[in-house]
Amino acid sequence: MKSILALFMASLKTQYEYRLNFWMDMTISGLNLFSDFLLLFFFMLSFEEIGGWSFGEIAIIYSIVEIGWGVFRVFGEGLSRFEELIITGRFDLLLIRPMNTVKQLLLERVDFRRLGVVFEASAVAVFGFIRSPISFGRIWWIYLLLVLCSTIMTFEINIILAAISFWTVRNSDIVVLAFYSTRTAAMYPAHIYTPMLKHLLTFVVPLATVGYFPIGYLTGRIDSFLAILSPIMGVSLLLPVATLTWFSGMKHYTSTGT
Repeated sequence: MKSILALFMASLKTQYEYRLNFWMDMTISGLNLFSDFLLLFFFMLSFEEIGGWSFGEIAIIYSIVEIGWGVFRVFGEGLSRFEELIITGRFDLLLIRPMNTVKQLLLERVDFRRLGVVFEASAVAVFGFIRSPISFGRIWWIYLLLVLCSTIMTFEINIILAAISFWTVRNSDIVVLAFYSTRTAAMYPAHIYTPMLKHLLTFVVPLATVGYFPIGYLTGRIDSFLAILSPIMGVSLLLPVATLTWFSGMKHYTSTGT
């Protein structure tokens, strides 16, 4: 625990050494994401709803998906750039250390400047609850659970995508196709898509289970009680897949000998 705290403090001290740059980077990271929300805002000026969902309800789904993404960006830099470790052979260094390789990747660089994404998405959540009939005071614990599931699922998906590098070496194109595209799609009600894409967001890259289905149940649009349980089901089912893929990839990895 002390070693983990020391890594946290070292990362914070290094990044906060140049305070102006630190706060500017944090602000810019949040504004970059906010620009996407502004596009949705201007789009909704012409259409009061999408697929029967109001702007406020869509904003809540957006915030759940994006807070999970924001927390991942704080800790997941090593997973995001994992192909570089494979190409350069630096993954060998992780193997000789007495710590789980995934834990090393998550703690090697904690990028506090990415908290701007979390703050921006949280502000969108406030806007969403104000503009929707959903009372935050009544479901706050459910919302926090959805955010937690979104965060865990984002890590699980990216562990799987990083592990693909053990076989393909490069995985950046796969990440864009399998995660970035589906993450954007998961910000909207899944029923507006074709059945194939909806099933993809439900069963393959199940980001719809952390936002669309539970919020649909809370607003009365989805009757099945499984909708509110879908985040826990999605996270639970994806965990063994991520674990198996990672350890299978490590067995396939060929050391560079450096």
